[in-house]
Amino acid sequence: MRFAGGRFVLVGLLAGLMSGCAQLSAVDARLQEMTGQLTSSGKTARADDASGEASSRSLDAILADLQRGQYRQGRRDLDRYLARHPDDAVARAIMQQLEADPERVLGEESHRYVVRSGDSYSALAERHLGDAGLFLLLARYNESTDPSDLRVGEVIRLPGPPSGGAVATPPVGEAGRPARRSLAPAPRPSRETVAALALPDAPLAAQRSRDADDGSDAAAMQRRGLALLEQGDREAALAQLEAALEQDPSLEPAASRVPELRQALVADYHQRAILRYRNQKLGDAIALWDRVLAIDPTFEPARSYRARARELQRRLEDL
Repeated sequence: MRFAGGRFVLVGLLAGLMSGCAQLSAVDARLQEMTGQLTSSGKTARADDASGEASSRSLDAILADLQRGQYRQGRRDLDRYLARHPDDAVARAIMQQLEADPERVLGEESHRYVVRSGDSYSALAERHLGDAGLFLLLARYNESTDPSDLRVGEVIRLPGPPSGGAVATPPVGEAGRPARRSLAPAPRPSRETVAALALPDAPLAAQRSRDADDGSDAAAMQRRGLALLEQGDREAALAQLEAALEQDPSLEPAASRVPELRQALVADYHQRAILRYRNQKLGDAIALWDRVLAIDPTFEPARSYRARARELQRRLEDL
């Protein structure tokens, strides 16, 4: 996948956004009408509607809550999701990451690792376990209550024996800072992980496919990012390229690709969020705007539309 013609696609997306935003007031009116109808429909109907809204949340929205440390809410919504989709193997794999004993799955042997700029639990899971989608299990391995909060200089555990190098210390002045300026959308576990977690008592140690030193090299992360981009996995590609730039800000072609890739993802997710908002799928729309702001915290339209959707969702849940 190349972005040589990406500007033409981006222009089309942005044009679509402008026309779509003009229709949001009509959608707001319809949602306001819904809240009025719910008010007069009785307590049983109101409870059913509120429960239905929660049970219809997308798996990506639930995973985003879990990444932010909202374990109780995420677990409750995941239970509801599985009740509606009992054959969803990916959802079951996510649930198993919440229920399994991390030391049984990853092994008791571990070594100390000092968090560096550019790290995240998903990036570390990708490098050391072979799958970014195991970030929940790695966070629980470290008794983390918020997988999105990882600080430079923080000492965590990684499964397996040490690589042999000395434990690095962060540069003066960086300790305590967030390891990532913006967090990539929460990744789903891979098909290999889903299959492995479906087997009882199957450890995941065999999935450690990359040595820590190789995984932390900026050039290696750039190669993986470009490969993911060719495969069409833009989110994972952005995470790898941004991590590479954290270590080498002048690295090319990552330095040239990242701004364009980030802008394309923001436009795409924002348009998809507006479409779901029009269709009154507030939970899905909010999750997509969360992803927009994880990629670009300065994108003000997503922040204002998300606030509007949250307010309407709150009114529906309070009825």
